Amino acid sequence: MNSIMCNVKISTQGLNQAIGLSQSLMERWGCTNGQSIKVELGNRTIITQARRIPHRGEKILISRETAKYLALPYSNEFRARYENRSLKLGPVIGIFTTSFSGNADQPFGKRSPLFKEFIKAGLEEHPIIYAFTPDLVDWQNRLIYGWHIVGNKWKQIKAPFPDVIYERIPNRTIEARGYVQACLNRFKNEYNCPIFNQGFFNKWKIHQWLSSHPHTANLVPETYLSPSISTIKQMLDRHQMVYLKPSGGSLGLGIFRITYDPEFGYYCRFREGDRNVLHRFRSLHKLVHHYFAKEPTRFQKYIVQQGIRLIKHKDQRPVDFRVHLHKDRFGEWTVVAIGSKAAGPGSVTTHVRTGGKIIPTDQILRDVFHEYAPTVEAGVKQASITIAETLEQHVNGPLGELGMDMGVDKSGRVWLFEVNSKPGRHIFHHPSLVHAGHRSAKMVTEYSLNLTNFI
Repeated sequence: MNSIMCNVKISTQGLNQAIGLSQSLMERWGCTNGQSIKVELGNRTIITQARRIPHRGEKILISRETAKYLALPYSNEFRARYENRSLKLGPVIGIFTTSFSGNADQPFGKRSPLFKEFIKAGLEEHPIIYAFTPDLVDWQNRLIYGWHIVGNKWKQIKAPFPDVIYERIPNRTIEARGYVQACLNRFKNEYNCPIFNQGFFNKWKIHQWLSSHPHTANLVPETYLSPSISTIKQMLDRHQMVYLKPSGGSLGLGIFRITYDPEFGYYCRFREGDRNVLHRFRSLHKLVHHYFAKEPTRFQKYIVQQGIRLIKHKDQRPVDFRVHLHKDRFGEWTVVAIGSKAAGPGSVTTHVRTGGKIIPTDQILRDVFHEYAPTVEAGVKQASITIAETLEQHVNGPLGELGMDMGVDKSGRVWLFEVNSKPGRHIFHHPSLVHAGHRSAKMVTEYSLNLTNFI
């Protein structure tokens, strides 16, 4: 349903509990003076009267009593849609996280700048948007004591329950906590509130879904769950290099890269603390025993994945790509940014936290593929959209944002290594991607408009 932008003001002009509509709105919506009208904001609904007011343009006046009942936190421009004597204002967007600090300058600790970025970008679309945790929900009065941005500062507001929730829980451990799941389930089941990007992905399930689909099977490396030593050896015979990865891991933690040299044996690289480590073993059995003998059940949760010989930067460091995708206001996947990451010296991964370096994508593709660079870049974009469209067929609940770690080998073939439902934003720190970072943050709100029918 189409919405229009209206100037909504909390008023003391003798409306009692009525709502005032300008002449142009009365005519647009076919309202008559004094008719009953249902007004909705978030989860709040009130039946009142529509009164004509002598104002030009798209103007709505709401009495203090009505604003208090609706939990309208402030006057502003908001979107409005009208149908069958029902007026819906909003949308109300909640960014759900955990660990409220109680500090007004950084209410969500170190993650406060992230949520500020989302809220400030979203305000360009004039929603009511706030960040909140389970601690800030007043179930009895159906209110959220959320945190909003005014100017450049945090301000706590009293607002209605959201029309849509963007879930940004920081990690799997916190996600699994009972009070977190209970809060999300209550919004979803009792209040029919859509929640997008809920939960973290399991690498093995992602592989199973994508490797069995005809549109994506050629994009995923050969992979096995709970591999035997024999399976790892066979993989090394075929590919000369493999990765051992925890099936539920993230941020590149716990990853081992194994290569085989007929003369010297098996080399294993991994990250330990703040340093990259290289060990050598005479046998694969000794290698696995060394890392997993004390926790044999941990190895059962690992996958072995074919190693890909990636294109390299000028300094011979392997390069992969972080592709950041969003759904737009029309519900279509779009690639917002491609960040190229060169691995840190001796590092198993290209993560910035392990010494990886962001480099301009067009530069690395031109250096390697010359005049074919645009074709390769288009291939990366199309592959990522195909993966996103395939993946959302298997995931419960809507997806609005994905981060994909992808690679390109020397022949120009595109490979997918990992999909993230809570992608980091390190690539947007690079000067060439700052604008894309703003667009990415804004698209959280744009997709929320789609989910709440405020387009």
